[in-house]
Amino acid sequence: MRWLSAPISILFAAVSYLRWRLYKWGIFFHTKKAPATVISIGNIALGGTGKTPFTIWLARELKSRGYDPVILTRGYKRSIKDRLYILGDIPEARLAGDEPALMASHLRNIPIVVHRDRVESAREMGDGDGRIFILDDGFQHLKMHRDVNIVLFPAHDPLSGGSFFPNGNLRDGKWRIDEADIIIFVGEKREIPFEFNHLKEKIYNAKKIPTGLFTLDNVKIPWNAIKNEKVVAFSAIGSPDSFNKTLKNIGAHIVAHITYRDHYRFTVNDIHAIENLAEAHGADVIVTTEKDAMRLAGLRSRITTYYVQIELKPDNPEEIITNVIKMIKERQ
Repeated sequence: MRWLSAPISILFAAVSYLRWRLYKWGIFFHTKKAPATVISIGNIALGGTGKTPFTIWLARELKSRGYDPVILTRGYKRSIKDRLYILGDIPEARLAGDEPALMASHLRNIPIVVHRDRVESAREMGDGDGRIFILDDGFQHLKMHRDVNIVLFPAHDPLSGGSFFPNGNLRDGKWRIDEADIIIFVGEKREIPFEFNHLKEKIYNAKKIPTGLFTLDNVKIPWNAIKNEKVVAFSAIGSPDSFNKTLKNIGAHIVAHITYRDHYRFTVNDIHAIENLAEAHGADVIVTTEKDAMRLAGLRSRITTYYVQIELKPDNPEEIITNVIKMIKERQ
C-alpha cells in the first residue's frame, strides 16, 4: 500500500528541495549570521539519532577547552512561547521542552536559550570571549548561517529508508549530505553506503552507551535491579527499538514495551495503564528513558520505576574535537 502514500512523500521531498534552493539563491528566504561562530548538530531523518547526547558531549568538550558554548534550541512542544534562559536550574519539560530540560540536567554551567527564533536568541546573547553557539537540531534551520555542520546518521540505515516520510523516514534530502563538515554514524560499524564514499575522511562512528540506572528521584542504583528481572518498558521517543535493545543488552527480561509518539505528554491514566500491564505480567519494575523521565513531573507509580541514562561515546573523540576546533579557528 506504499503507492497510496507515495504522492505525499513526493510532495514532502519537493517542498524540502524548493525551500533549500530558495535559501541558497536568496529568493524570499535569507540566511542570517549570528554574532559568533555557529556549530549545527542535526540529521536528515525523523526520529532519534542521538543529537541531544552529542550536543551534551560537544558542549562539555568545548567548555573544558576554554570556549564559552551557548546552546540554542527550539523547545519542541513546550507550553510557553516566551524566550527561556536556562543556567544552573532544571526546568520542567512542559515549560522548556524535553531536550532543553534534559540538556540542562547535564550542563549546569552552560547557558541554554530556548525559543523558536534562534537567530534572535544568538543576537541577544551576543559574542563574548570564546563564544560558540551550538545549534541543537539545526540542520533544517536554514534561517541561521552555520560555520560547522555536524550531521548524525543511524549506522544501520544511514538514509532512513531512502524515501521521504511517510514512505520512508527522511525529512531532508540526500542532496544535502555534502554540506556536512563532520558525519557521525551512530551504532555498530557497518559498510559505508556508496552515497558516502566521497566523504570517507569526514566520517566517524559513535555508540549510545547506557551509563546508569536511576530512580525518579535521580538516585543511581546498580544494574542488578533490572538484570534478569521482569520489567515493563515504556517510551515516547523517536527510536523505541533502540531503547528495547539497550534493555535487552543490560539483561532485563522485557515482558511488555508500551510506545507512544515522540514528545508525548504522559497523564495519570497512562501511568495507571502501565501499572495494570505490569501487574498482569507479574513485573515488579517499570523502566523508561531519561528523556521520558523528564516528562513525569508530578506523576508517580505505585510500582518501582527507573530510568536509563544514555550517553553518546564517539570512537575517536580527540580527533573529532580537534577537527571541530580547527574549523572554528579557520572560519572565525
